[in-house]
Amino acid sequence: MNFIRLKKNIYKLLKNEKLVEELLTELIKKCIQAAKLDYKNKISYKADGTAVTRTDYIINDLIIEWLNKYFSNIPIISEEKDFKNVIFLEKLYWIIDPIDGTSSFIRGEDNYTVNVALIENGFPKLGIIGHPPTNTIWYGSNNIATVNRNGNSIKIKVSKFNNKNIRVLLSSNPDRETLKLVKKMDNAFIEKYSSSIKFCKLAEGKADIYPRLQSINKWDIAAGDAILTAAGGQLFNHNGKKFQYNYLDKQTGPFFAATSEKYLTFFVK
Repeated sequence: MNFIRLKKNIYKLLKNEKLVEELLTELIKKCIQAAKLDYKNKISYKADGTAVTRTDYIINDLIIEWLNKYFSNIPIISEEKDFKNVIFLEKLYWIIDPIDGTSSFIRGEDNYTVNVALIENGFPKLGIIGHPPTNTIWYGSNNIATVNRNGNSIKIKVSKFNNKNIRVLLSSNPDRETLKLVKKMDNAFIEKYSSSIKFCKLAEGKADIYPRLQSINKWDIAAGDAILTAAGGQLFNHNGKKFQYNYLDKQTGPFFAATSEKYLTFFVK
């Protein structure tokens, strides 16, 4: 295989799904190792007041260097890098979050992840998430989702619809309106997590729905969206339509990540 030739034609390279998965998996393995280095106490604050660590920047640079090396000419949007919002309108672009759940990472907790997704025509084409504390990697593309735990990779699928005991995932600090909505459900079992790990639990069939009425940044959900969709679920907007990324704002509106559209009857009227 002539990799140089494939690299020059990015669409031919992306069609080689096995090679793309191998390249991204190797990248996430490197990110996982970087996250385990003791930089988490090197904390600074961005203009919006949110905390960022040296590890955020190290992983950010690692991802960007890797993507530019193997997938050149595709624009990149990152939480830790200046970008022009017009990239959201591009046909093809990467969107990354070097550490999703930075606050949890700073506190020494396990609820943080590394996220990389490729958006094509407004929807995630593929996504990969790494969980450094457990050496776990989730990958999703073209209706196939996998989880790799310490080198053992298996396919994953969402669970079947069950309206008796609905497993609801919320962020660690859910907004008031989302809580009000969920409390109207008599049969909801609630768990709270930081980071995109919520999407991974949905994709593995360990939960049913993740509703969120408060805005969040697109890079927080894109990789999880890709994995959930590949596993048979879907990310819906507040109107119950498939969530799209091709608009200029970096933030989302309300959304519902679910293993089945049937769960939307609880939220979308």
